[in-house]
Amino acid sequence: MNTQRPKPIIWLLLGLAGGLLLALAIYGWRETLTKAGVEPSWSVVLEQTVGLASGAEAIVVGEQYDEHWTVTVARWGLKGVFALAVLQSALLVFWRQVRQWRFRKVCGHQVFAGLGGHNADLAQRALLDGRRVAVVEADEHHPLRGTLEQAGALFVCGNPSDVMKLKAAGANRAARVVIASAGGEEASMNAAEAVAGMPSDSGDGGRKELLVVIESRETRELLNQRWSLVVHPQAWQTRIVSFRSVALRQIVTELALKLASSEVARQRGPRVLVSANEDFTKDFLCAAIPFLQISGATLPEFWVLGAQPDAQAALERLHPAVPLVAMVRFVTVDESLAAVCSELAGQSFDAAVVHQDEQTRTLALAERLLRSPQFGVASVTAVMHHPPKLQLAVDDRLHIVSLFEQGLKSPEFGDLTLERLARDNHEAYLAGLDKKEQAKAPAWDALGESFKESNRWAVLHRQIKQHIWEQTPDADRPAMLEHLTICEHQRWMGEKAMDGWRGGDQRDNARRIHPDLLPFNDLSEPVKEKDRVQVSKALGLKVMSKAFSPE
Repeated sequence: MNTQRPKPIIWLLLGLAGGLLLALAIYGWRETLTKAGVEPSWSVVLEQTVGLASGAEAIVVGEQYDEHWTVTVARWGLKGVFALAVLQSALLVFWRQVRQWRFRKVCGHQVFAGLGGHNADLAQRALLDGRRVAVVEADEHHPLRGTLEQAGALFVCGNPSDVMKLKAAGANRAARVVIASAGGEEASMNAAEAVAGMPSDSGDGGRKELLVVIESRETRELLNQRWSLVVHPQAWQTRIVSFRSVALRQIVTELALKLASSEVARQRGPRVLVSANEDFTKDFLCAAIPFLQISGATLPEFWVLGAQPDAQAALERLHPAVPLVAMVRFVTVDESLAAVCSELAGQSFDAAVVHQDEQTRTLALAERLLRSPQFGVASVTAVMHHPPKLQLAVDDRLHIVSLFEQGLKSPEFGDLTLERLARDNHEAYLAGLDKKEQAKAPAWDALGESFKESNRWAVLHRQIKQHIWEQTPDADRPAMLEHLTICEHQRWMGEKAMDGWRGGDQRDNARRIHPDLLPFNDLSEPVKEKDRVQVSKALGLKVMSKAFSPE
């Protein structure tokens, strides 16, 4: 039996029909009483109409006066509307039961535990790709429930960490479970524990994917280092994913490529203006400070608008080595006044990055920065949660990106390009070790997430170096090799700085102290040479001490 969920238009039509029939009944009762010689009050008319609708006996006005025809039509019409509404409700309940019954034997589908974050977008995308989808969501009246059910998804109303609700969605038979609870990070972790503790009923014995969406950088680092699903972990391949971190990789890489093409930015250092909420700004700086190292010993500048008064001091406490790799300035100014901020008067910026909670606010701020009378901005990247639905005039200086679309460029969602390159980079590093060191060093699959991420950034920055190298005339390449070597050292220091490391005489991993957190010119010659060799290999050059030649 092919049951269809009643569309919202049906309920609207039923409501309109009922309202019209009630109005008709009111008119009919008034006419009936008027013909009987009674001047009815509106309260009597309404009372008799309610009695008609509820099936109560109507008033007897006299044998010679029949009920007005509108009363008869309304009486039977209301009964028909009521019967049709009951039928539709019964079909809706039956339709949902049939869907749950059909899912009892479904395997290899995708389950979305919660519709927080980008889970709703992922569920809709999976449906468009022709996949079977089940959703567990606590909000019974979620705005997207009708859309998802109409597209064929099973909607199970309940707590995403409730084992019974997860079983009703077939999580134990699913190929993938994606968790992004609207209740926050703790609720998502509780749901992940519940899923991991379920025995697998898929029958294929293969490992299944459990993706937990955590956007907070600090929480991700903690969970990647400390968290383990202790119940039946062998059944699941668990990964913590973040759309924002993956999207920032793409955004910062594109920004670096654009700035690397500018000789001015390479010589005086990139200058970037940032206006976003605190979480996004923090993640952006953690990505951009190490990566926008294209100007050698000349430091890039980051001007952050709308910051809290103590933001500068907080950055210096958490990341004491930042002054070695970047100039970061915080400007406390209201978003609406950013374009006329006196502290920025006369400044010029190579780029600006804007991200607000709403699309219209993001676009409005981006437009104000582009047209500021106080300072100049060459281009603005407007970062939104979703692609804009507004039809906007084309402006070469305004670049609009979506966190959701960019965040899909990760191995968890099928894009394996960067992951393969990062693995190759790690394996090349292992190949350069002696046998004893190779025996101790972990393979890619056993590598911690922070080290994997470091390899990903190294591979992406290799593209920036190659881009600069290709634009360099042959006569200038020896000097450029040294310049890129300094850039690589700055990039490495930037990674360490944003991870909380600081300089010191003796290396101490526990206290995050490293003796090489120094300006390039202050390094020992062996350490400098190590950087030169690494950059030469990245550029495809034969390494012969300080000389080089193309392969």
